[in-house]
Amino acid sequence: MSKTEVDDATISRVLMYIQRFGDLNPRILGALAHNKNMDSVIKLIKEEFSLNVSYIARYKSIGLKALFFLLVNADPRIELVDIYEIFDGYPVFVERDQTRNEKLIIGLTIPPKFENDIVNIINELEQRGVFDIIDFLNIEDSIQFTYDFSTYDFKLRRYKEQFLVEPREPVYFPDLSDGFEPDWIDLQIIGKKQERNFLSLKDIAKMIGENYRTVLRHYQEHIIGKGLISVFGIRLNGENQTRISIIFDENEDFLRELTRIPTLTHVHRLSKNKYYGIAFLEDSIASGILEYISQLKYKYHVDADVMIHPFEPRLKYLLAASIPYEHFTVDGRWTMDKQRIRDSIERVVRKLKAPGSTQSYHIPRLGKIE
Repeated sequence: MSKTEVDDATISRVLMYIQRFGDLNPRILGALAHNKNMDSVIKLIKEEFSLNVSYIARYKSIGLKALFFLLVNADPRIELVDIYEIFDGYPVFVERDQTRNEKLIIGLTIPPKFENDIVNIINELEQRGVFDIIDFLNIEDSIQFTYDFSTYDFKLRRYKEQFLVEPREPVYFPDLSDGFEPDWIDLQIIGKKQERNFLSLKDIAKMIGENYRTVLRHYQEHIIGKGLISVFGIRLNGENQTRISIIFDENEDFLRELTRIPTLTHVHRLSKNKYYGIAFLEDSIASGILEYISQLKYKYHVDADVMIHPFEPRLKYLLAASIPYEHFTVDGRWTMDKQRIRDSIERVVRKLKAPGSTQSYHIPRLGKIE
């Protein structure tokens, strides 16, 4: 593996702490894990397993409404980036089902003052035949789980067991914001770290033209100190994974048994008594997970739909993006470019009227966040 030899149990424990406290302060992680060599351990994990650490923002605390969940049918010629453009960069994810290319999930987080604008956009897209809306729901709460590596063989890079023996308990990060209003620097740190999760605080300070100590203070006192992050997401060897969406009716037994999937990271509680779970299909457990979900559906008589979103080819089945930090001004206002939205809608409508046409875009802040 590397000059630094670390056993599986140590790596698993370090990854657990990273999911709780992030990767930017190895000294604190070392104290918690009783490991004096934490810098070397984290370096090994990043080099050997392409560790990505992403920040999952607490939307309400940064001035954004909790996610809208939009499930639609759309012409497969519509690209995920088209949808990202139509909503002016406010989607944090757009997912296409690999087996049913017309089926899409769109996750939107927006400032409350633009809520009516987004609803009007969705209505226009339906009226003009761009979308056939299946469900338009609010995400009312999020239940988060740490990626469980307790049965992972890091030498073989595969799970020894497909499922955990016991259901898992969720992880809750306290909301410490208490009316705190983040500023431009706070949003830049979160957004740029989501966009390129390998960046250090020194990298971000250079990019935004701020003193490193200022950025460090904002990270420690605001982002961590005020609980602007709800959880730290991680992935290893991410390019070889496949993300799945599990949309199901409310059922506590079904939900409890889903948590035995070690790669289940989020379950969002939606309006209308619906739930939306996110898990990842590692090669060694992919077929077993899909079969397990199918068995649970029949065991608990639950209406559940599974959608499959491979990471490759890039942006074909999954688009994950940072918070829309470029829409947050230095003086603390959220903005929306309504002319850009109108232009994007017209561009997509023209595409649908001209079969075979394609359009290329450059999106600067697409990231890999979970």
